[in-house]
Amino acid sequence: MSHISPFFHPAKLVSYDKDGRTAKVTIEGLTNGLPEGITAMLAYPIGDDDRDTERELLAGADVWVFFEQGDTSMPIVAFYRRHGQGRALVDVRRIRQENIELLARTSITLDAKDFIDIKAKKINLDADVIALNANTFDVIAETNVKGDINQVGNYFITGSHTVNGSQTVNGDSVSYGNQMTYGTMTVSIDVIAGGISQVGHTHDGTEPGSGNTGTPNLI
Repeated sequence: MSHISPFFHPAKLVSYDKDGRTAKVTIEGLTNGLPEGITAMLAYPIGDDDRDTERELLAGADVWVFFEQGDTSMPIVAFYRRHGQGRALVDVRRIRQENIELLARTSITLDAKDFIDIKAKKINLDADVIALNANTFDVIAETNVKGDINQVGNYFITGSHTVNGSQTVNGDSVSYGNQMTYGTMTVSIDVIAGGISQVGHTHDGTEPGSGNTGTPNLI
């Protein structure tokens, strides 16, 4: 038999029906002998419409309930209860849900003084422009890029460098080490090897007939 109570009462959440948006709760002095509890409705903070969002409720949570029009047969879960004396977590705000969406009509700002850690099997960034401003940008992964790359500044590679396709260099190129070319090399001006011009070098000791000339002269 129900009676009237205008107060908040401590209760324990036994189970949560996410489809029906109801919960089973036990209330000391009211549900004694009913370990499965009684059905309670849920109250949401203003701005949280359950047709657009859901909050995760865990069995065993300590909650406060009130009663619709004071009728103790119609409990409504309102809040979680406090836990002091070293049982409450300090300096951490956690949001838990199967899926979480942050929807902003204009902008979202994440501002951390020291560190932001993002972990996932896959991260997808879809934007017209992505700007990274950092003193150092470290990538430890295989990298696949489709599209043009514009590099301003020095570019250092440690390890092998393979180019499948044409390569155009606008500017000077310096190579330290051996270089092998399989195919034809075409040079429009000159090739200078060991200080000797391929186009404009001369020889000493030239002789008519089938004799050999001396080695090419340095330019």
